[in-house]
Amino acid sequence: MPRVFVRFAVVLIVVVGSLRARAEVISTHCSESEVAIDATHNVARLDRCGADAEGELLWYLDRIDQIGGVLDGAFDRTSGGAGSVIYVMDTGVMASHGEFARAGGSRVIAGIDTTSSVDIGRSRCTSGNKATAPCFEGFEELSSASHGTSVASIAAGNHIGVAPGASIVSVRIMNERGLATTRTYLDGLDGIIKHAWNPSTPAFRTAVVNISGWVLERLAGTSQSGPVVSYAAVEKKIRDMIGGVDANGNPDPNGKRFFFVVAANNVDGGCGSSGVIDRFPATLGTAINGVITVGGMTASNTAWNGSCRGGVEVLAPAQSIFSATITGPQDYRGRRPFQRSGTSFAAPIISGIAARLLGERPDLTPQQLESWIEATPSRVVNPDATLANGKVAYVRSIAAPVAPAAPTLASAMRAALEP
Repeated sequence: MPRVFVRFAVVLIVVVGSLRARAEVISTHCSESEVAIDATHNVARLDRCGADAEGELLWYLDRIDQIGGVLDGAFDRTSGGAGSVIYVMDTGVMASHGEFARAGGSRVIAGIDTTSSVDIGRSRCTSGNKATAPCFEGFEELSSASHGTSVASIAAGNHIGVAPGASIVSVRIMNERGLATTRTYLDGLDGIIKHAWNPSTPAFRTAVVNISGWVLERLAGTSQSGPVVSYAAVEKKIRDMIGGVDANGNPDPNGKRFFFVVAANNVDGGCGSSGVIDRFPATLGTAINGVITVGGMTASNTAWNGSCRGGVEVLAPAQSIFSATITGPQDYRGRRPFQRSGTSFAAPIISGIAARLLGERPDLTPQQLESWIEATPSRVVNPDATLANGKVAYVRSIAAPVAPAAPTLASAMRAALEP
């Protein structure tokens, strides 16, 4: 008889431990401290998180974890996107930042830089690889130079990101002034394909590409050489990559596939005077299944009025987002200077959700990812047809694969009593 009780106790401990391992809930109530860089510039450090912290600094994580309007101060990141890959097409990602640290290195696994053809706005700062070690010469460059790091930290940061298990590839298509051309975009897409087929790259069938910006065909006055790349050429490459491509970039339904997440841009210069989306590639969202255009919403559960309208397919948090910056490996953009706002930071939230889905279902196609993400219900208090009818992505609203039933107390007891 004692043997039976011992076996039951062991089984019960295993069951409880297994159930605990299934959940990793973190508090979104966190505090930040200010650190002076010089007499006029500060950065933030992430302090304690928990019930005693002042304010919900990471509200954007809580928002995508709640189907209703009330936030509960917690974020379940059990499914962290392990095994998935996010390509961040931006200004570079600081691989040494603590948000990307992992045992033995960084989750920023590669860097691609295509900006050599753009002279306008290029900084005189130096770096061994600006794709993985972005730099800035003066504080007027910092906001743009750290943009890609901010975006990546929201998508997949260890402490503040949606999918902390995902791998990140930095694809630098914009310089320190945030300037890009269709040439840098096309070269960046070709670089993604080359990296995806590299034998050292984590194996995947579908990856995520985040684009938090817009592009011109050519910058006036640039010394860019070669013929101008047309929007049509970039669009064709995107369409091919959604459907699947081989190692040479040729269409192949059995090849590598890519899901594109694009920011809708902001009314302060990122869309037409009427506030309607008119910049490439945000214009592709409603035209291509496999490209999703993301607008913004606020902590008060309203649509963000800074987002471009029309052609927006889903909303995500965009106002006052806490994010990493490149002044140091523990530095963030906090209340001074003000936390960042923009659909640039809504897009990586959707990229993180897609990465988490792929972590559970790596077989999903770009079209399935878009369909499942857009299946979320209207959730803001002021839904608007020009802003996705108020649909806010919900990280757990997508049907997960059916897992084996967890052992119950009764089944554990039966197993313990079996000879």
